[in-house]
Amino acid sequence: MTLSTREADAAFADLICDDPQWLDAEFDALISASFGEPPAPPPPAPPLVPPRPGIPCPPSRRPSPGPAATTSPATGPGHGRQRSPPAHPPAGHQAAAPAP
Repeated sequence: MTLSTREADAAFADLICDDPQWLDAEFDALISASFGEPPAPPPPAPPLVPPRPGIPCPPSRRPSPGPAATTSPATGPGHGRQRSPPAHPPAGHQAAAPAP
């Protein structure tokens, strides 16, 4: 008796899924062998309690604010932005003839 690949795959799947308890045990064994224990939970965050008067605040973990990463260009004469010519003239306009 010759089985096609599809028929052999279906017969194999039927055999594997025939015993749900065995399938669950094999799945659990594969998972436990592939993965260790789950990671430990992160430490709890410190309580959000305002400091008592006279006691300085602890330093912040955030970086101190510095100059903006992007600055706008200077304005005024001599500081304008130069534009390149358009790639092609707009529709309905004729290109100017080059100067002699």
